[in-house]
Amino acid sequence: MGDFREHVLFGFLAAAIVSYFLKDMLVLTPVETMVSSIAIVVGSVLPDIDHKNAYVHRAAKAFFSIGLAILGVVYLPLPLHHRFAIAAAIFLLSYVGFSSIKMKHRGFTHSFTFLALVSSGVVVGSVYSFASPLPGVAMALGIFSHLTLDQEFKIT
Repeated sequence: MGDFREHVLFGFLAAAIVSYFLKDMLVLTPVETMVSSIAIVVGSVLPDIDHKNAYVHRAAKAFFSIGLAILGVVYLPLPLHHRFAIAAAIFLLSYVGFSSIKMKHRGFTHSFTFLALVSSGVVVGSVYSFASPLPGVAMALGIFSHLTLDQEFKIT
């Protein structure tokens, strides 16, 4: 039920409460602290990616489209001017394609299944990248704080 600012604040509040109770067990490196803080913020707003007017939806659409276009420029085995022309097409197609995805607000992205899938993926990625599962746990905490604030507790 909250807006972007409320979800981020509630995510940090949840992290403060959990870290208080685990203060004797947690010793974080600066990298773990930074990446986990980012994961809490992203997790606290990520479920609203299904709402076309949400900040996270608009940001994800932009980053996704720009990222694909950059990958095209960097990795396509063509002359540079062809790569830029194709990157422009990739950007437009992915931007329009992302915009055409219709999802029910407070549907799948507001479920425990979504929480489990996303946080599991982040745990695997963070263990591989940082040798620490904490960013994935922080992502789960952020998503859980969002579901709590929205009072949405669905399985699927």
